[in-house]
Amino acid sequence: FNIAATCGNCHEEIAGQFNKSVHGEALAKGLEDVPTCTDCHGEHEIIEHEQAKSPVAPQNVSQEVCGPCHNSVRLASKFGLPSRNYSAYLNSFHGLAVRSGATEAANCASCHGVHDILPSDDPASTINPANLAKTCGECHPGANQNFSIGKVHSSSKVGGENILVWISRIYLLVILVVIGGMLLHNILDWLRKVKIKFQERHAAKRIRESSIKIGEKAQLYIRMTLNERIQHWIMLTTFFTLVMTGFILKFPDAWWVLELRRFGGESLFQFRGLLHRIAAVGMVSVSIYHTYYIIFTDRGRALAKDLWFRWQDFKDMLQMLKFNLGFSQQRPQFARFNYIEKSEYWALVWGTVIMTVTGFALWFENQTMAWFSKLFIDACELIHYYEAWLAFLAILVWHIYYVIFNPDIYPMNFTWITGKITEEEMEHEHPLELAQIKAIAEEQDPKMEESEEAEEK
Repeated sequence: FNIAATCGNCHEEIAGQFNKSVHGEALAKGLEDVPTCTDCHGEHEIIEHEQAKSPVAPQNVSQEVCGPCHNSVRLASKFGLPSRNYSAYLNSFHGLAVRSGATEAANCASCHGVHDILPSDDPASTINPANLAKTCGECHPGANQNFSIGKVHSSSKVGGENILVWISRIYLLVILVVIGGMLLHNILDWLRKVKIKFQERHAAKRIRESSIKIGEKAQLYIRMTLNERIQHWIMLTTFFTLVMTGFILKFPDAWWVLELRRFGGESLFQFRGLLHRIAAVGMVSVSIYHTYYIIFTDRGRALAKDLWFRWQDFKDMLQMLKFNLGFSQQRPQFARFNYIEKSEYWALVWGTVIMTVTGFALWFENQTMAWFSKLFIDACELIHYYEAWLAFLAILVWHIYYVIFNPDIYPMNFTWITGKITEEEMEHEHPLELAQIKAIAEEQDPKMEESEEAEEK
């Protein structure tokens, strides 16, 4: 109880601020659980706050000084402290940035003060609603009263902001249903195809109508032009770059992130943010070009038309389910795109729009919060996070399966590299399209022969 006064012999001004603070007043009442100078700065080995080893260094103060008390269940219960504020901070952008090694991101002291910490209902407090715009404005130029709308330490857990709680619940349900359905679909598909492969190789009677092996037919068909493959390559690289750089921020303590941080140091955080934004610009750019492609080019318009959902797709899905479960021996006949490819395409369109809107809101957070509120930013951040998980798992569970682990094409469908597909693959995967191509070719052959005869004459 005498420590603050002892330190005050030399640090008189700071001692005066501390004595008026919420900690100093509680200490004056005889509450020995309240922190004093040595609890934060140390006792005999007091290190300047500019040094990385100091507990009150910017990158350490939240976790090493404030956390032990404000994350304590016992102290929260004893003094009626908000129990989720500390964990909410750690999971916010500020907290994640600090945990990633950033020294300039806001820590507890940046907002609450250092020695002059006051309760939020005190008009002189830096976190009083009337002062929040000024406090936030120290890092966010142009901050206004909209910055104080909603809880500062918002949480999507029960007891947090209702809208964030519901966004979290809805997305978790969607992820469970969609990804779970994709996984079940793949399991049934894999089991059925493995059974067919076994019977083809070991049974006298083959299940499949075509006994031709891939490679016996030399005829190749263009499935993806060079233009379309370039679009796909850009989308692929930017997508996985965004996933990796986003998860590096969100999971700073994961083992693989710790290895990267050990290798890249503090600069990794800055590089991660720059790379994330470059990839975002790349994805948005190729999406804008793709929009132009499907509107203003003949092949693009045909692509969009063939990718549009029809009632037949629903019937094909049911027929495929019956086939995979063994209730039918007839596999559905697909045209240029099946219901799986169409679902992937439109899910990509939906996800790109959502990620672009929320991503730019987070990128230009100062302007977004000035227009709307911090709660709006919190909602955008939550949607951005869950949409990223939904997209990543969908690509991992469904797309990667059909491109690589599908027993019919393992070890890989090379169309995304060569742009071509074999006639046998067409017969199996897109028989209706193959029939249409051959019908058009037959119609054109007589005309070509007449033209050649005319040229000879």
